[in-house]
Amino acid sequence: MQRYIIIALLLIQWPAIAQDVYITPFKKFSSGLKEISSISFSSDSKLIAMNDTKGNLVIKNMDFNATVFQVPNTGIMYHEFIDTNTRFITLDKLGKLTIYNTADYSVVTTSNFSSAVKNACLDPNLQYLTVLNKENQIEMFDIKANMTFGRIPPTPELKNCAFIGFDRFGQQLAAISKTGDSYTWNPLNQKFLRELKLKSGEFANSSSVIYSASTNSGGDRFMIGMQEAFIPKGGFQGRNQLERKNMMLAYDWISGQEQKRIPLRYRVDGMALGPGPGHVAYYSEDSRTINLLNIEKSEVGSSVAVDEKPTSISLSDDNQFLAVGTVAGNINLFEVVRNDPPEIKISKPGLTRGYGDQVISESKLMVEGSITGNDKVSKVFVNGEPANFEAGKDFNLEVPLVKGKNKITVSVQNTASVITDKDFYVTCEPSSGKTVVAKPKAGTRLALVIGNSAYSSAAKLKNAKNDATAMTTELQALGFEVMKVYDGTYEQMKNAIYSFGDRIQSSEVCIFFYAGHGLEVDGSNYIVPVDADIQSALDVKLKALPLTGIIKTMEFANEEGLNMIILDACRNNPFPTGKRSSGSGLARVQAPSGTLIAYATDPGSVASDGDKANGLYTGELVKQLRVSQRIEDVFMNTRNAVEKASNGSQRPWEEARLRGVFYLK
Repeated sequence: MQRYIIIALLLIQWPAIAQDVYITPFKKFSSGLKEISSISFSSDSKLIAMNDTKGNLVIKNMDFNATVFQVPNTGIMYHEFIDTNTRFITLDKLGKLTIYNTADYSVVTTSNFSSAVKNACLDPNLQYLTVLNKENQIEMFDIKANMTFGRIPPTPELKNCAFIGFDRFGQQLAAISKTGDSYTWNPLNQKFLRELKLKSGEFANSSSVIYSASTNSGGDRFMIGMQEAFIPKGGFQGRNQLERKNMMLAYDWISGQEQKRIPLRYRVDGMALGPGPGHVAYYSEDSRTINLLNIEKSEVGSSVAVDEKPTSISLSDDNQFLAVGTVAGNINLFEVVRNDPPEIKISKPGLTRGYGDQVISESKLMVEGSITGNDKVSKVFVNGEPANFEAGKDFNLEVPLVKGKNKITVSVQNTASVITDKDFYVTCEPSSGKTVVAKPKAGTRLALVIGNSAYSSAAKLKNAKNDATAMTTELQALGFEVMKVYDGTYEQMKNAIYSFGDRIQSSEVCIFFYAGHGLEVDGSNYIVPVDADIQSALDVKLKALPLTGIIKTMEFANEEGLNMIILDACRNNPFPTGKRSSGSGLARVQAPSGTLIAYATDPGSVASDGDKANGLYTGELVKQLRVSQRIEDVFMNTRNAVEKASNGSQRPWEEARLRGVFYLK
């Protein structure tokens, strides 16, 4: 059984670090269909589904290109894997929804929307299917309850709708027309929130057309690909043709304000926001290129040509693969590569495709390698320390290791001061001798700690704020920069999660800790702000924050590092939410890759607030964090201590998908 999580290495500041994300061709295969119109992945990236403009659908195995399931001639226009890949849904143009069991692809149930469908999307919980029908009315369907739970009256401006989608918390729904009319609602109560006009405005009497739009489940923005047509300066002057400018614009989900404007040479005909919140992949039919744009730098970091006109694009849930469908029915698969340029070759230690699979028994490691390419190299660093650089190409340096998983970064600086990095990982399990313990670099450990005690419409919790304070103190002692919110309102908690999400990509260790009231409604978990006045299950969805939003945020953390969500949130439910839709404890959820989710008690149960300075769970967890031990041992020993102290009435549990052995101390 694989064990789990951390590393702490001493690094120095460098002049300029050229780190980015790249796409590289992985494979190309025929779908057996016509022009591809949409693509979806299973969450584990083992299956890929696609449909063509005729409504034919096929599901293939990613490894062997073997057909797993197909549905011919049914007019399918939308599809997605749900319920941890155990269910697969399809929606046809006439509004028929079909749910399949992926064990044998037998039909579980079918339902029908009121009329033909133009656009569709799922919320971040993959529970609510939202469609825009031909009457320009939005319908919201609860998949688990198998019923429509809300409708938004027809909006004529959405006749030519380019996009419909949710923010990361599933509490805002936006629809955007091709002419730039944007409308946002709260999908849970269908309350109208705002109207915007998305346009360039750079030229007088110009017209703007939106060709594509996208959002992602962990970002704070939505993006559009726009083309502006205008009369050239000085008039046509014998030419009877408008000039056109292509651009990509980013808008903030909360305010609706424009954040970024990026001019482009070619029109953006399709896009997928990601990998992470800082990149967007897009294609242009005119140039037949697939581009990966760094949003903050406003530059294309990677571009690959395809030999057929692209017609659809999709990014896998784990951000590992990008799929592009073509007019000929083929699928081009690209692998997303981070910080792995081919110019740096490591000869020692010998590397495998595994992550941290090389087990080192010594407390030091000799790193040797060579550099290929035409760049003139001036310096080489290994984990920030200058390496021995011989003959202009070969380098070596001995580096100290810490117990558990270690990240090794080789950085090559050319004569123009541009630095290229290559990362690899080793696991240190010393058989004898004393392990060198390096201090964590500033900024590599980040935590968000929230503790809610003073509830305005419910009984106060004695220890939740105390637990958060104790956790803050302990994490700071372990080298964490801690963002903290005590007795947080809805807006304070939401803004803190947004700020936390903006910074986690550059951190090696990320922790989200919450102590306070938590609820489960319709299979989804929520953490409750102190200003939430909850009288019903709907109030929970409107006034509390879904755990999904936090999990989606953590999906963009460094999956090779240690990422933890710790929830001491299963305390007695004081809210009158009813029996049918809500539970006393929290429901089990799947952890993203590289993440551990720890609960104060098992699913459906409640945790003790404690009669001492801290709650039972957090009190024991803080004690274990002070001991130098593997992270899985921290939680195992916490679990054992809590069960013993509670005489078995409280049983903590964890869901882990970590990619290495880690220590915090």
